[in-house]
Amino acid sequence: MSAPADKDFFSRLQAIGLLFILVLQTASAQPPDLGWIDETSIQDREILIDFGEERRFRGRIRAAALVDASPETIWAVLSDCESAPEYLDSVQTCELVDTLDDGQAQIFRQSAKLRWFMPSFEHEFRLDYEPYDRIRVTRVSGPFEILDGVWWLVPESPGRTRVVYRLDIEPGPLIPRFMLSRPLRRDVLNAMRAVRERSETGI
Repeated sequence: MSAPADKDFFSRLQAIGLLFILVLQTASAQPPDLGWIDETSIQDREILIDFGEERRFRGRIRAAALVDASPETIWAVLSDCESAPEYLDSVQTCELVDTLDDGQAQIFRQSAKLRWFMPSFEHEFRLDYEPYDRIRVTRVSGPFEILDGVWWLVPESPGRTRVVYRLDIEPGPLIPRFMLSRPLRRDVLNAMRAVRERSETGI
């Protein structure tokens, strides 16, 4: 391959890479889908959990709740991964590994146990922060093939915020999908409850 051809090939490769990055950035910046939310239920302070039309886990879970607190207060709770074992049954430890981009992102290592008869496992994930609007969750390493989520904080009125969560997750060969459904639903529900309680009471 000639030098001009080499240069042209690498230019196209760089353009594809840039396009891929832009697509990822655009996807993470999208506003949350609120169409699935039952407004009567959420205004009654129900925590809404959605597995899809069949009400069974198909790789995506969504959750939403109203919290009587400001986005800044809720943000402090969501970004405190080290406290997750206090309210998530499957999480044993969560520790900070690295801080990146002048504090705009952090990598955490989490030890988890989904069922009592299953061995514990470790995985790492990255949190990208857009204060006080959204937190993006992406896989770094571990048994999950896909781990991609977003927390959105949508102000409703002064002192009241709609918290919306979306998680796309696919277990790897070490975690059968049917074993993920129940602990995932439980942990997402417990996480939403804890976020609301800790944000509203200042725990």
